[in-house]
Amino acid sequence: MKRLILQMQMTVDGFVSNEEHDWTLWDWGPHCPWDDTLKRRFNDTMAGIDTVLLSGPMAGAYIQHWTRMAEQRGDDPDYAFTHRIVAAHKRVVSRSLPSIDFPRTSIGRGPLVDEVAELKGQLGGDIICFGGVSFAAALLEAGVIEELQLYVNPSVVGAGRSIFRHARRLELIDATAYDCGIVVQRYYPGAV
Repeated sequence: MKRLILQMQMTVDGFVSNEEHDWTLWDWGPHCPWDDTLKRRFNDTMAGIDTVLLSGPMAGAYIQHWTRMAEQRGDDPDYAFTHRIVAAHKRVVSRSLPSIDFPRTSIGRGPLVDEVAELKGQLGGDIICFGGVSFAAALLEAGVIEELQLYVNPSVVGAGRSIFRHARRLELIDATAYDCGIVVQRYYPGAV
């Protein structure tokens, strides 16, 4: 059965959104200072993915960005993952989005738990979700995530939004520090 992986960038103090500070080291653009080992890790993660789960507010900008990056950087092996994102099925969960006009993209209108269960029941690779804050928090609350991948940036912002709405104990899978300063922490999400 497919697994749902939630991958989020966050600060050392646990925030994933703070509009007052530019805290992300890895902004996903063409000039990020991420190191070669982290690039390989991200490409390896994406090699096992065939579905990207998105919220309605994030979908359009996300799909346009990675389609553009695949066109601009697609020959660069560090950006091989862009082709995986473009080729993957994108499932947008939204009750208010009237339509979406991108290749390999569909809208799910049912309850979140049902949408994720349907995706997990299909054959193929794993599912990945990169957020928005509220969407990621809802997935955690629903108990449908098998793995958290937290890309902890070497930044502290003091305030912002978190994907964690309630106390929970996580089970560490592994943690790896990279030369660029990001620490990737992988967890089983545990229960609330």
